Amino acid sequence: GVLPMIVLAMGKLGGRELNISSDIDLIFLYPGEGETNGHRSLSAAEYFARLSRETIALLEEVTGDGFVYRVDTRLRPFGDSGPPVVSFAALESYLVEHGRGWERYAYVKARPVTRSATTSYALALMNDIIRPFVYRRYLDYGVFESLRDLHKLIVAEVRRKDMSDNIKLGPGGIREIEFIVQSLQLVRGGSDPALQTTSLREAIVAAVDDSKMSAAAAEELIACYDFLRRIENALQGFRDRQTHDLPGTELGLDRLAFAAGVCDRDTLIERLGAVRRAVSERFKEIGGSEEDAENQARQSFDKLWVAGAGDEDWATELAESGFGDAEALGNLMAAFSRRHTIQRTGRTAGRRLRLFVVRMLEAISDSDDPALVLGRLINVAEAVMRRSAYLSLLNENPSVLDRLVEICRSSAYLAQEIARHPVLLDELIDARIFVDPPTSEDVDEELTRALAGVPGGDVEASVEALAEFKRSMLFRVAVADFSGSMPIMKVSDRLTEIAERILGVALALAETSVEQQFGRPECVVDGKKQFASLGIIAYGKLAGFELSYSSDLDLVFIHDSKGDRQQTDGARAIENSVYFSRLVRRLVHVLTTQTGFGTLYEIDTRLRPSGKSGLLVTSLDAFDQYQRESAWTWEHQALLRSRPVAGSEVVAKAFAAIRTETLTARIHRERLRDDVLDMRLKMRKELDRSGADRFDLKQGEGGIGDIEFLVQYLVLLNAGSSPPVIQYPDNIRQLDALAASGLIPGEVAERLQEIYCAYRAQVHRLALDNRPALAKPDAFVEERRFVRGQWTVVFEASNEADGFSDDDSTGPLL
Repeated sequence: GVLPMIVLAMGKLGGRELNISSDIDLIFLYPGEGETNGHRSLSAAEYFARLSRETIALLEEVTGDGFVYRVDTRLRPFGDSGPPVVSFAALESYLVEHGRGWERYAYVKARPVTRSATTSYALALMNDIIRPFVYRRYLDYGVFESLRDLHKLIVAEVRRKDMSDNIKLGPGGIREIEFIVQSLQLVRGGSDPALQTTSLREAIVAAVDDSKMSAAAAEELIACYDFLRRIENALQGFRDRQTHDLPGTELGLDRLAFAAGVCDRDTLIERLGAVRRAVSERFKEIGGSEEDAENQARQSFDKLWVAGAGDEDWATELAESGFGDAEALGNLMAAFSRRHTIQRTGRTAGRRLRLFVVRMLEAISDSDDPALVLGRLINVAEAVMRRSAYLSLLNENPSVLDRLVEICRSSAYLAQEIARHPVLLDELIDARIFVDPPTSEDVDEELTRALAGVPGGDVEASVEALAEFKRSMLFRVAVADFSGSMPIMKVSDRLTEIAERILGVALALAETSVEQQFGRPECVVDGKKQFASLGIIAYGKLAGFELSYSSDLDLVFIHDSKGDRQQTDGARAIENSVYFSRLVRRLVHVLTTQTGFGTLYEIDTRLRPSGKSGLLVTSLDAFDQYQRESAWTWEHQALLRSRPVAGSEVVAKAFAAIRTETLTARIHRERLRDDVLDMRLKMRKELDRSGADRFDLKQGEGGIGDIEFLVQYLVLLNAGSSPPVIQYPDNIRQLDALAASGLIPGEVAERLQEIYCAYRAQVHRLALDNRPALAKPDAFVEERRFVRGQWTVVFEASNEADGFSDDDSTGPLL
């Protein structure tokens, strides 16, 4: 095909922000090698070099009417010493191997122009080469260091040339505003496409929407920018030349004041000073101070770190500085400095780590258990060394470091998650994570955002995005959980919603993949052709809205194919049973495949009819027959805690009907009591870890398991005469239904709910600290006594539902 020349506009032309007398910054590119088809063949490189020179000559040629534009091509690879036009491959190689920090700022403004701007070549240039260079996938807080370095160079140049009156490069000038906005773009643009804009104003609006800049600060910044640009245009309009220096005469200032719409030169100077002070203050807030960072590092801990001090030196200095458990801390610090990953640290990462060590020790100085917190912080620090921009994040933001310390103090689980997935540090930037728990709407919005940048049909990228979404949302929920801003029921609701959303997306991905191979499954029922579909049924914790952070998903897969000609409609037609089996296997693969953020979920399918020996996916008719003829009492208990969570609405409605029919009319009530007791005693014998020094919250007598079996027994016993008791799959609402039907006293139901929630809250707290669900022997004494009392009364009451007691003292505490 024909290769076009891509003209890349940079600077103010790229940002659609040209002045009256602006140069235009251009880079000339071509897609790849080739040659012309004329009488004298030229290589693509030679042809496009000539074309670019002709283009520049036409723009710069001086005629009787002047010239079109001055053209600056020094932003091309290797600047003046580089070729006038470069191939895509050469640009990519340059950016990867030689691209510097200031060039990332420059390429923020890159925009293809001319007729070739909308071609597939231009899109590939932006999506595959330039955006990956400018916008990192992770939040890049190393940007602030490069920002300070750039600003330092500019300040030195300004001082050397006495450019304090330069409204572009001088203090509080246009360049500082551009740095402020571009820094926010570079930091977060990789995860927020709205920030990937060449327009300064659009970027500021996006930063407000992303909660990284207040609306008031954004309004002030835009007002300052508009004023400085108005001054800039007025300066350049006087003599039609590119200048940014304020006039040195009173007449010049009077003219400038008039052109800028200001009443007089004194007012102009006063307003200009206020604008530049405001910009400088905002710049300091964003970029920080190099001097502060250096001063912070000049401490005794810094000297010990640089010297590679041993255990005793560290312990002595820490003890003199007032640290408790100084010996343990000294051992940790000395061992940390000797770790292989630290010894091999590069110069930039080493500088960031050196500063972080000092700040880390200062941050834990008031901890009750500094050795525990330090050990967890060290694991995080070592994990982020390959992306040391995260050390910059912690160095630049003391509040983020404080939040990390609090997490490391309170939760081994969360500290471990951050060490495994440092990208979770991004979540700590917003202080609201501790006080504003995520809502259902947040879950939906984050999922939409996570999938927004994934190319259609890219299953691998979709799974990676889902895994990142899951880790991020679980982290936010867990922070809200341990900080106490979210009650246990809401915690489980969010964790359940996250799983359901992921299941829905994963099923769609699997269906698309399998349908592309075999088409859609069809069948003929009563002479009419119809599509068959799959439904996903949740059991256990997912069904009961009780998921925890590392819960498996108990799933049963059911399809509605029946009748005649049950096969797919694709060119490679297969039987529907084979199709659904492949679909489920593909779905399980999607859910369990390993990504950079771990797997999505572990899947347990043992609750399907006939367990491990049964088919992975079952038809509605076969499922109904099994429930009618073969299901055991424990399977009826499991069915009570089940509900459709994804897939076909037809299957969901049919499953609900089978569930209702089974639980109301097919229960073996004559042996229900004995079956439930036998199963519970068997579980206690095999699973209960209670002892003289501990109480098993899940399986101990009077614990979670007893409440669940108690409720299940009463619901199954009474479902035939009181069908509303089976409406919901979770324990809390089943207790409500039992009380509403008059089957247990309301105060008993309420007390059991309180105890159940208290147990589960404690289990969650222990899980957040990676501890087993075991309590001290003197914990929950009254709660255990009450549950054990109700258990005894119910199962000694000869199946009489009115055998409940609301007396806390009923029954012994075992």
